[in-house]
Amino acid sequence: MPNVICPCGFSVPKGTKCDCRLKQATARQAANDVKRGSAASRGYDGKWARESKAWLASLGNPLCACGCGKPADMVDHKIAPKGDMRLFWDRTNWQPYNGLCNRRKNIKSEGGFGRNRSQE
Repeated sequence: MPNVICPCGFSVPKGTKCDCRLKQATARQAANDVKRGSAASRGYDGKWARESKAWLASLGNPLCACGCGKPADMVDHKIAPKGDMRLFWDRTNWQPYNGLCNRRKNIKSEGGFGRNRSQE
C-alpha cells in the first residue's frame, strides 16, 4: 500500500494515522469525556440499574420499541434527558429497547463513527 503524507509532514502507510494524529484524537476524547461526565454522574448508577430492570420486568416480555421484534434487554429514554433528572426518572419517557438497536439509534441520532448528528 502506498504511503500518504500526514499534515504534520510524516509519511505513513495509507489507512493508518501517525503519532501526532493519534495524540490529537486521544486529547480530543479526553476533553469530551471531562465535559460529558461519568455514567454515574449522569444518573446511570445502581438505582437506575434496579429501577430500569424492574420496569422492564413489569412489562412481561417486552419487545424492542424500534419494531424489529427482538426482545428488549434495556431501557431507553425517548427524549434524551441531557442532565434533566426529572425527565431522566419520568417513566413515560422510558421505552424498552434491544441493546444493539439502541446503539444503532444513538449512533444515528447523536453522531458517531464519522457520522454527523441527525437533525431531529
